[in-house]
Amino acid sequence: MNNISKYNPQEINQADTQQNFTGFKDFIELDDQVNQTKGKSKLSKIGKKLPRISSQECFRFNRNIDFSIQRNKLDKYGASEVGNILTGGAGLKDLMINRVLKYFGISMPYEENLYMLKGKELENLGFREFIKAQGDNINILYKNKYANGVDKYNYFKKMGSAESLVGSTIDGWFINNTGDLELLEIKNSDSHYMSSAIDEYNKNGNFLSSKYFFKYYVQAQMQLACTGLEYCNLFFLIGNKPINCRIKRKNLLIAKVLEFVNKCELEILKLRNKIFKNEAVNLLISHNGNNDTFINLVQDLVEKSDFYKNGIEFDWINEFVEYVDCVDLEIKTDQAAINLECSILCS
Repeated sequence: MNNISKYNPQEINQADTQQNFTGFKDFIELDDQVNQTKGKSKLSKIGKKLPRISSQECFRFNRNIDFSIQRNKLDKYGASEVGNILTGGAGLKDLMINRVLKYFGISMPYEENLYMLKGKELENLGFREFIKAQGDNINILYKNKYANGVDKYNYFKKMGSAESLVGSTIDGWFINNTGDLELLEIKNSDSHYMSSAIDEYNKNGNFLSSKYFFKYYVQAQMQLACTGLEYCNLFFLIGNKPINCRIKRKNLLIAKVLEFVNKCELEILKLRNKIFKNEAVNLLISHNGNNDTFINLVQDLVEKSDFYKNGIEFDWINEFVEYVDCVDLEIKTDQAAINLECSILCS
């Protein structure tokens, strides 16, 4: 009884009046209380900034100002947006339109859809479940939040001497039991297809079996690039049991992704300069003309741009298959390499 009572002083007081063991149910309740206390102690109430990040490599949001207004003022691509550059389609078009408009001080109306609202509501659950599942490896976990739930920091650590075009507002970070820092990104999904993609990644390192998982994977790599860390935990609230994907930083993949980000930005600058040379458009802007007319013009330019049209047909699977690490598989011949690529692409 002494070993149990040390976790709960009240049990010590009751020990003298209890002659028999109170029962298995009481033991379980006590164990649950201990686990809850441990979980709370590992989750900091303070949204702390990552160490080794200078004040020029992060932006601190104001808790009292609308987050979307502050986010629109940042000149970085969001880590969660970068996957759209690679997978093309409507996501790329919206990204390019917003990027061009930003150069003219215009932003598209920001609307939170149900999926985004669910993600925010489930975020606190995600932190608790992550500690429950990974607590033995966590020393202390910090949310990237103010007490009122507003995001706190956006990171854009330099890679070498170059300024980054990408910034990341992470969910949180933690110190593991060996003293190393790791990122935490919480995702929720109702898709069984996503479950199979997650299992595929955890089984053999294949991040290409699903377009949506690929975008999450790229987001994680961009978050690692923006913070300088080595590991990001993609923690999925999915089905009956949450699943964690511990993603290791890949510098070669990051460099390749950033090449496409740079190409996208060059295309944006070309479109911006094209607009500047259009006298009719300049007249419209100078007289604070109809924003809808201007937005339609930008949309038309984006849809006709080479980068957007190439993005529709871009084969992102073949482009990134070389970065897939398949465990327990060894490529000894050219034919084996072809077979492996086929197994990944066809899975």
